[in-house]
Amino acid sequence: MCVKKNLFGIAKSVSFVVALTTGITTVSAVFAPAVMAAEKAQQLSAKMKPLGEAQKLMAEKKWKEALAVINEKVVPVSGKNAYEEQVTNEFKAACLVQLKDYAGVAKVYEAMLAANQVPADQVGQRLNTLAELYLSLGDYSKGIEAYERYLKNNPATIEVTTGMMQAYFKKGDYKNSAEYAQKLIKQAEAAKKPVDKNWLQILGYSYSKLGNNSAYIDVLSKLLELYPSPEYWNDILKFTRNEVNFSDREKIEYYRLKKAVGAMTAEDYNDMAELSLSMLDSGDAKSAIEAGLAAGVVPSSERTTKLLNRAKADAATDLATLDATAKEASTKPNGEPLAKIGAAYLGHGLNDKAISTIQSAIAKGGLKAIDESYVRLGVAYLNSGKKAEAIKAFQSVSDKSNLGRVAKLWIMYAKK
Repeated sequence: MCVKKNLFGIAKSVSFVVALTTGITTVSAVFAPAVMAAEKAQQLSAKMKPLGEAQKLMAEKKWKEALAVINEKVVPVSGKNAYEEQVTNEFKAACLVQLKDYAGVAKVYEAMLAANQVPADQVGQRLNTLAELYLSLGDYSKGIEAYERYLKNNPATIEVTTGMMQAYFKKGDYKNSAEYAQKLIKQAEAAKKPVDKNWLQILGYSYSKLGNNSAYIDVLSKLLELYPSPEYWNDILKFTRNEVNFSDREKIEYYRLKKAVGAMTAEDYNDMAELSLSMLDSGDAKSAIEAGLAAGVVPSSERTTKLLNRAKADAATDLATLDATAKEASTKPNGEPLAKIGAAYLGHGLNDKAISTIQSAIAKGGLKAIDESYVRLGVAYLNSGKKAEAIKAFQSVSDKSNLGRVAKLWIMYAKK
């Protein structure tokens, strides 16, 4: 028997779907089937005879009827000794479990624990189950209290730490839910075991609710590293765009990454195309519209057709003179003209020429925006299947640059 609870959390633009499962497996393990051992049955006095009737009904899985017998014929019996009280409660709890009356089970458990009716070597298990019962009932404060009682005399297992994390999370205590999620992640990493996606999701959601965007982005990065998905890419790219004031040229590099990971919208494709045309990067404009149409994201419309035709015409003109312009740029005293030619080669998909031209531009020096050139060099290498060289180029981008985070995300993408 397993009780499941689902929580769907959306943090700002976060597309997390956090499924929190509380499994009450210990209950059925203890009580199914509920049968008294012969030597124990002999310790019951004659006045407890109705318990045998209840046991027979339980064996026939007539839980409601068995519970009625216990409540009406056994509970009212006066003068029961400690063991008889314990057995009565165990049988009652067994019926309540099968009837899915978890509030009733919790009440019986609390009474048994208060009366010391649970064997010492089973108290920890009983408290753990009690905590899970409270979580399934939505009483997170009592669930936390039961776990804390458990932890006074027992080690913090992964199951208990997970339960504490879930209880605080569902309660809305994000500071503590983040703390317990961190504990689970550190334990797993120390043991070189997989980090559960659910822990990371809860940690990320908790950070977002606490307003700790920097920590939240770190968690998103970890999720992308371990569990890559378009949704996580979209989330981290949104935060990147909101937190950095990109120039128009930097926006093109941002869109280039977004296009590579499959997170572009129709508006993104159109914006990239229009920006690229305004920067005379016709190759990027053409590839943006064509990619949007191929992905079925950009609708075929009059605006799209005009934009694509213009980009194609400009691209054809650009390609016809690009090599000659590159040769002329190589004679200039600094690398700025070559850097622009390298960007154009990249936009047209001429990756080998982009690599050599951008390398020459960097070697000459005098670049106004060297980080842009390193990002483009990395992309050209990546497009050519040279991951190691691409990562090295991305690592050359300054952390203080607007493109610093974009470069780190490219590295993450290159390593997938």
